[in-house]
Amino acid sequence: MKTLKPEFWLAICVIIGALIYLYADYQMPVTRMGDALGPRAFPALVGCGLLLAGALLLIEAFSKSAAKKPSVHADPEPAEPLTPKERRRQALILIAMVGWTALYYTVFEEVGYLISTVVFLGVLLSYFHRGHHRANFLTAVGFALVVNLLFTHMLNVPLPAGIFSI
Repeated sequence: MKTLKPEFWLAICVIIGALIYLYADYQMPVTRMGDALGPRAFPALVGCGLLLAGALLLIEAFSKSAAKKPSVHADPEPAEPLTPKERRRQALILIAMVGWTALYYTVFEEVGYLISTVVFLGVLLSYFHRGHHRANFLTAVGFALVVNLLFTHMLNVPLPAGIFSI
């Protein structure tokens, strides 16, 4: 019997979670007060994004499993377990990321969405995508501007202006 890989389970869980989220959004009462789209528009957008992400994960998992069909001549070598030093390094990276995210959430209101998000993403991208300073900067700024435009102008959801509210 063939067991499912973790990628399949992740994709299935994301898709089920997205369907539950969309069902809960569908059950939300509709009021015509406020904006023309109503309170269900943004959760529906998030749910569709989750559904798309789950579908893409599922496609990726299937394409990986199809590409990894063992050939007759292949001699698969088992992966070496992590050394204690490597495990400690991974734990420190995880703790640093959690601390960096907590700091981001702490200063989000005072500093504002644009600056805090550009700095947050810039630091993460600089660590995980080393040596590509221009691409990291453009990605961080572009993402922050696109999300700001989406929320403030298309969805009419104000984001914290922070120091720009002078």
